[in-house]
This record gives sequence, structure tokens and C-alpha cells, in this order.
Amino acid sequence: MCLLKNIIVKTWNRYRKVKKGIGNAMRDKIWNGIEHHIHPLGGLEHAVLIDARPGYAKFSIVIPPEAINMYGIVHGGFLFTLCDTASGMATYAYEVENTTQQASINFIKGLPPEAGKIYVECRSVHKGRSTVVNQVEITTESGNLAAVATITMFLLKPVE
Repeated sequence: MCLLKNIIVKTWNRYRKVKKGIGNAMRDKIWNGIEHHIHPLGGLEHAVLIDARPGYAKFSIVIPPEAINMYGIVHGGFLFTLCDTASGMATYAYEVENTTQQASINFIKGLPPEAGKIYVECRSVHKGRSTVVNQVEITTESGNLAAVATITMFLLKPVE
């Protein structure tokens, strides 16, 4: 991650110098805001599996501090990763190796750190010969819906 940040920063520094040369300097406040988007994003290892069977997976996770974005809510990429993980679990339970073919997510409500534990639940809505379509929901402990994803998994080969 540090190497990636260094590459991005060097590229942007070159861009800023070029832009300054033609009178269109990027304001420092904007530059700093852009840099602030680059931060560690993790915590998935704290997830607790609740249930898994063919076409279904559910786990919980207490929102880790690493998942909070610069606006003080859970990063959308973290929520997307949770949905993708649940989808892979539900599909793997069919005893087939798989990979994400297509995915979309709708963020319903921003989650502050105080939301605490959230639940990620995946249900397969279609299983064909080469794909599985999954619907994933993220809810709070009180049952409020935070995100909904539809994810198509491509089936690779049976698990040996």
C-alpha cells in the first residue's frame, strides 16, 4: 500500500508542477483532500461466520476503525468487499470454485462507527450451469438496511 501511495503522490506532484506552470495550480486544500483518500482499508479478518450452506451465507462483523472513510462513515469499498465475500462463500458452498463476474451495489444508508455490529447475508436467486446470481444485504443489529448488492459469480470447477 505504501508503494502505491508513493507512486500516486509522485504522479500528482508532477501533475501539480505542470499545472502550476500554466497558471492552473491545484489548491493545497484540494490536494490534501485527495491525499486523505489514501489510507489503509481493512478489518475483514474480524468477520464471524454465522451460517453457510449451498446458496446461502451469513456473517457478522463489528465495524473496524480501518473501515472508516474520511467522512466518518464506513467506506463503500469495505461494504462492497463484504458483499463480494458473502457471495463467494454462498457460491463456494455449492462445492464449486468461483470468481466474481459482475457486481453492483446500492448504498441505502451511511454507517457511522457507532453502528457497531453489522450483518452480511447472501442468498442465491439463480444457479445455472456456469453462473450463480446472488442477492446480498447488509443490515445493522436493529435490522436497518444499509446496502443491497447483486453479484453474479462465474463457476470455475468443482472443489476437489
